[in-house]
Amino acid sequence: MLKTLLLNFGIWLISLKGDDIMAAIYVALIIAGRRTYESVPANLKPAVKVDLEALGLSSEGLPLA
Repeated sequence: MLKTLLLNFGIWLISLKGDDIMAAIYVALIIAGRRTYESVPANLKPAVKVDLEALGLSSEGLPLA
C-alpha cells in the first residue's frame, strides 16, 4: 500500500508545472504529517484538496476508506 502510494505520488509530482509546485509542497508536507490542511493558504486549498483526493487521500493525508 505504501509503495503504491509513494509511486503514485512520484508520478504525480513529476507531472507538475510551475504554479502547482507550492500545492505539491503542501501535499507532501501533509502526507508527511508536518502540516495540516488548515495551515494551507486559502488560495492553495482547492488545488491541495484535489491533489490529495487524486492520490486517494483525505484532506488529513489519510487513505480514503
